[in-house]
Amino acid sequence: MSTQASERTKRKPRIAYLLKMYPRFSQTFIVNEMLELERQGLDLHILSLRKPTDGVFHESVSRVQAQADYLPESVSGQLTPIWRTQWACGKGAKTAYGRVLGELLRNRDLRWFELAQAGLLIRWSHKNRIDHVHVHFGTTEATVAWLARLLGGPSYSLTLHAFDIFRDNVNKELLARKINGSRFTITVCESNRRYMVSELPGVAGERIRVNYNGVDLERFVPNGQARDGSVFAVGRLIEKKGFVHLVRAVRQLRDTGLLVRCRIAGEGPERDRLRDEIKAADLKGQVELVGALTQEQVRERMQHASCFVLPCVRARDGNIDALPTVLLESLACGCPSISTRLSGVPEIIEDRKSGRLVDPGDDNALAAAIRDVLTEAAQAAGLSLAGRRRAAERFDVRRNVRVQHDWLLEAALHGTDNSPSGDKQSSLPLGCDEPLAEAP
Repeated sequence: MSTQASERTKRKPRIAYLLKMYPRFSQTFIVNEMLELERQGLDLHILSLRKPTDGVFHESVSRVQAQADYLPESVSGQLTPIWRTQWACGKGAKTAYGRVLGELLRNRDLRWFELAQAGLLIRWSHKNRIDHVHVHFGTTEATVAWLARLLGGPSYSLTLHAFDIFRDNVNKELLARKINGSRFTITVCESNRRYMVSELPGVAGERIRVNYNGVDLERFVPNGQARDGSVFAVGRLIEKKGFVHLVRAVRQLRDTGLLVRCRIAGEGPERDRLRDEIKAADLKGQVELVGALTQEQVRERMQHASCFVLPCVRARDGNIDALPTVLLESLACGCPSISTRLSGVPEIIEDRKSGRLVDPGDDNALAAAIRDVLTEAAQAAGLSLAGRRRAAERFDVRRNVRVQHDWLLEAALHGTDNSPSGDKQSSLPLGCDEPLAEAP
């Protein structure tokens, strides 16, 4: 065992989460994961590439003990620390630094500022004695961690979700290299893993592990009260959520004599399109866009609604949902749930057992499934009980995060041994204590 590894065994390992933006209103699953890791005793630190812009956050963010640090978002006012870290990286790992420069010159999807941020990540990790870095999503934040590792910085692991895998503009070769450079890569469903192994050129498939997102089964619970007959949906108002098909299904039900009260929660670029669709269908008063809700408000709606619907589709840019957290939450609340046969959704819902599945974009089938749930009490009751059981069996956040907790600890103990650069680990000027950026 190396001297560094020996030293790490004498103290509590330190794990950093490197995120593109923290906190973010739509990424409750990351906050839930960090809260559970802290509850399980992990010494967690947070570094974000950007300051938050959402303006409103869930209450759960306040319960995260780790305080976030922020890297500079531009070179303005940061030339001195950037120059010092780049000089130290070049001096400490000359061969690796030359290879990284070659990568940036050859690959148009790599940005020079990402190299600057990689150097600052190494400096921050030294200063905070970070043993391992975990990254959510395979985009810029993963690039920064990968470049830092090539320069002798900390080991890293990834969690890959959906838009960072499936969109048409994903550089598959580059994503494979980020996976190959990681200690391990988690993805949130088996469907994702199969796609990456088959479609990413040269990927080391043995590095990819499946670990489902989890839900807090003590907070998301049935409340035992009668359901109110309404349909509820929540998510970012973007194409892949398929909410336009929900509006059309409600119109079909109205036209065949079943009046349905439907509330769609969330904000996003599709809001105007949905509003126009509601107006054109003359559904004012039946379908309501209620805006962004807190986690507590979402839970309350799931506990009272008679049906939860997430009609996922494949967006025109290839983006899809992989394992929507809101479906896990609705099952845990015992709300009969309807979604589509797409990506990892069938790993959540077993059709006609723990929920209902229809083909993506099939308005007729969606309307029929909603009708069944709202009008057939026995079916709805069965789906409610089986959905809660499914959530407990497969999506318990404490059990699933415990698996990740153990993977992270193993990486923290061994991750910086055998640096891939071929050079000694970068010896950065630890006395450079200029603040990276002020917390918001």
